[in-house]
This record gives sequence, C-alpha cells and structure tokens, in this order.
Amino acid sequence: MVVKEAEARAAYEEALRRVGVSYDIAGSFDEVLRLSIDNAYSGLIIDILTLIRSSKEEKLIAYDCLNFYPSLRVKWDARQKTMNLSPLEQTFSADTEATLDYFIESRCRPFTARSLRKFNRKDTSLALLLSTCCDFSDGASLKTFTVNISQGGAFVHTTHSFVKGQTVWLRFLELPDAEPIKAVVCWSIEWGACRSIPGIGVMFEFRSQEQATELWKMARL
Repeated sequence: MVVKEAEARAAYEEALRRVGVSYDIAGSFDEVLRLSIDNAYSGLIIDILTLIRSSKEEKLIAYDCLNFYPSLRVKWDARQKTMNLSPLEQTFSADTEATLDYFIESRCRPFTARSLRKFNRKDTSLALLLSTCCDFSDGASLKTFTVNISQGGAFVHTTHSFVKGQTVWLRFLELPDAEPIKAVVCWSIEWGACRSIPGIGVMFEFRSQEQATELWKMARL
C-alpha cells in the first residue's frame, strides 16, 4: 500500500484489517521500489493524493508498478471521513468496500507474488521480431517493439499469449549483431486483463557480453 498522509493510512489499514490480508506500507514510490526489489507482492493499493504529489521520477516508478501489479487507486476524504474510489474505478462500481474485496479476492489472490526487476528501466521503443523458434521460420515471428528495457530484460508489447518460463527469441532490427537473443518469459499482462499495456516481461540470456553491451548502448541513445 502506498500512502503518505497519516489519517488516510490509518483508514486504509482498518479497511485491509477487515479484509484480512498481509501487506507492507510505503510512504513514497521510491520506498515501493526498494520494498518490491527485496519482497514479492500480489497487488498494490495506491493513495491518489500520494501519487499526484509524487515527483516526476517517482511517477515513472508508479507507471512501472501499475503495469506490473494488479492495482487499485483510492482516495481518502478527510471531510467526510470516507475512503473513496478513483473516478476510473467508480465506472465499474461505486461501492468501495465491495470493490476492495473484489480486488483482493479476484485480482490479487490469483496473481503469483513477484518482485520488481533489479535493473533500472528505460522507457524506449525498439523494433524487434519476437518468435518461439530460434530460426525465425516463416510465420513464426511477430513484429512488435519494447515498451521499456533494462540491462537484464525488457517489457515487450504483444497481444499473443505466453506462459511464465517459456523461451522466446528476440531479433532487434537496429542491433548490428543480427544473432537472435534468447529470453525467458517472467510474467505477462493479457490483453483486456487490466487497464495496462498488454505484453510480456522477459529476462535476457545473452550469448556474449558484447551483445548485451550493444543492446543497452542502443537503448540509451
């Protein structure tokens, strides 16, 4: 749970106590990053005011988290002493407690707890071919692009289904070394499953350090 203001924090804790779940509290998205690197989580509750008041750098972390974890955005009304949903969440239900219960039971519990990557992410769009075959045989590759990339892996846009642990191959069109890069699917976001960009998070298995250096250098240009 990400919330800075003490009164809102106490109210959200009471709501979660009634649901009966274990959780950690972060007062900023910098703290979320530190916690989620060392611990595995199944979901994220975000206080809207904490998000709005975050720095530009923290908002990038928030974007990463929203694309990585099931997330629910809530707002504490200090005058009415009530916990409300964001306008986006209200389009599905105006009942805050029922929505919180649904979020925990239907989105968080089925979601395998996981931690964020330990490498810094860079938002960049690199054209690539994605394939389940190392030889990129005709009809086996998809034209797509990266949403973000790090030294350890990338988030690749796709509406096709992949499973955790599946091996894929990536051929970056701008990379001088045309040899496909082997990667393993670590997680996926299905099309329509949540209000996030669909795709897969992959971990690279480079054949050489030179290949890794060239890709990261290209991503930083």
